[in-house]
Amino acid sequence: MADGALDILCWIARGVGLFYVVGGLLTLRAAHTNSFLDKALAAIDGEPTSAAERLRGWTLWIGGALTTLAGLLLAPLLKAAVAAFLLNAAWQAAYLAWASKALPPTDDADRLGRRRTTNAFVVWLVMTGLVLLLFEQGRLT
Repeated sequence: MADGALDILCWIARGVGLFYVVGGLLTLRAAHTNSFLDKALAAIDGEPTSAAERLRGWTLWIGGALTTLAGLLLAPLLKAAVAAFLLNAAWQAAYLAWASKALPPTDDADRLGRRRTTNAFVVWLVMTGLVLLLFEQGRLT
């Protein structure tokens, strides 16, 4: 691949890294809010949160942390971004496989949310491919 094209891909990767830092932090904020609301609803209803919902909450925390970490490592084009992107891809795949059985969508809003999560996973895989390409081309330090 030509050096000019690789230079452009490096700048795109830096932007993607910054995007994932922000996205990961927003995911962590959403996880915090969901945790608070789950506890409040459990207190009002007098029923504990289901194990599946608690696990869903933990997957949001871990996914947000992995996304933030991957973005932090990609923005300066560090080799460690490869491991972070692959780990998060595996985490997302495992979540989607588990959620399809344990938390099937029950209404249109759930189906839309699952579709968006699946689409985000596909985009993550494409960006993981970009990270692997940059690594293979010696552009990560």
